[in-house]
Amino acid sequence: MVLTLYKLDASPPVRSVLMVIDAAKITEVQYVNVNVLKGEHLTDEYLKMNPQHTIPMLKDGDFTVWDRFVTTTDMNPQHTIPMLKDGDFTVWDSHAISVYLLTKYTDDDALYPIEHKKRALIDQRLHFDSGVLFVALRAAVDPVVYQGENFYKNSALLKIKTAYDFTDKFLTSKWLVGDEITLADICCVANISSLNEILPIDAELYPNLAQWLENCKEQEFYKKGNKPGLEEFRIKIMVLKLYKIDASPPARAAMMTVEAANIPNVELVDIDFFGKEHLKDEYLQKNPQHTVPTLQDDDFYIWDSHAIAVYLLTKYSKNTTLYPSDPKQRAIIDQRLHFDSGILFPSLRGAIGPVIYQGEKAIKPEAFEKIKSGYDFSEKFLTKRWVAGDELTLADIFFMASISSLNEILPIDAATFPKLTAWLNRCKELDYYKKMNESGTVQLGALVKSKLA
Repeated sequence: MVLTLYKLDASPPVRSVLMVIDAAKITEVQYVNVNVLKGEHLTDEYLKMNPQHTIPMLKDGDFTVWDRFVTTTDMNPQHTIPMLKDGDFTVWDSHAISVYLLTKYTDDDALYPIEHKKRALIDQRLHFDSGVLFVALRAAVDPVVYQGENFYKNSALLKIKTAYDFTDKFLTSKWLVGDEITLADICCVANISSLNEILPIDAELYPNLAQWLENCKEQEFYKKGNKPGLEEFRIKIMVLKLYKIDASPPARAAMMTVEAANIPNVELVDIDFFGKEHLKDEYLQKNPQHTVPTLQDDDFYIWDSHAIAVYLLTKYSKNTTLYPSDPKQRAIIDQRLHFDSGILFPSLRGAIGPVIYQGEKAIKPEAFEKIKSGYDFSEKFLTKRWVAGDELTLADIFFMASISSLNEILPIDAATFPKLTAWLNRCKELDYYKKMNESGTVQLGALVKSKLA
């Protein structure tokens, strides 16, 4: 037996198949990851196997089945994921794949009993999963993932509540079809655990459902087959808001972090700082320090650009080079971040604050001295290509935002600070510098010059 499962771990249907494989102890399965966002399910090679371009699918000679319909073509016009290949046989739809695996490759019928009444109940739950649970999930996440929406529609949330209500009523026993766990639980938990990420289950309204989900989380197949992909799903459907001002170096550092780490679904919200929008009650409830930037993650708010960047990288990014886990590397980066917050940014604020907010017509000489001191220390840090070593890290991103801004106030002398000059030139070639830092730096410089005129 050589089975091939085409998959995308963030997909609930894929996760249900992974859990079935683990629960049924089916071995010798080859896994092929399909990047849907890059269109790999739309390539000619994939479409020849599954024209429906869905994930999953199964093929056996000239026999193909998908979505409960049977045809004698050798293709799947839906091109869905997951897709299972068993020799020349190819099938898609996670429910069809799961039943196929359990009836062909396992002798134990506990997950999908042959007794007619119990199997009928399981089949009903499987169709409820495909016709109600997954439909509710897609109604909520498709506009966010594929259409750029930054909120869930009320109509979609209502569908989720309806799905929760029905499922809670099904749970008259410990599991969805009686006292023993079955395929119904495995398929439904993939979708319900995903729905729970969008609209957390209220244990008071749905006590049976809440307890059932906790029971599912204790199963080994859940931990192995569902939990990792659920984390990926959480990242794909999250909706974050970053309140910012482009002229602000800290805001630009946070924006560059988002771009460098490829963190999706971050809505950038402009704050009218000079209109004192940051002092209004609505903003003060989010951030009583009324600073910019501020990050909103659901009902969680965090400010200070350094804290925001570390939060984003450790929670939502797989990029391990920007903020490595090695204690020594991380300590050096942290030192540089505190240098930015304690030396570089205060020297900038000390120079331009009196000009922008107090009407001063000249930058004080002592402010220039502090800037030069910041340049001097930064020059000494650059014993290697980047601020914290041989690899570009979060430290460089924050230095970029602050030093490029300082350079607008006091241009860096290449003869005095050759390493710093070369470093800044390298930074200027980075795509995320150009996209998230360049314009705001120019804006800040123009603002200061207009106040000095």
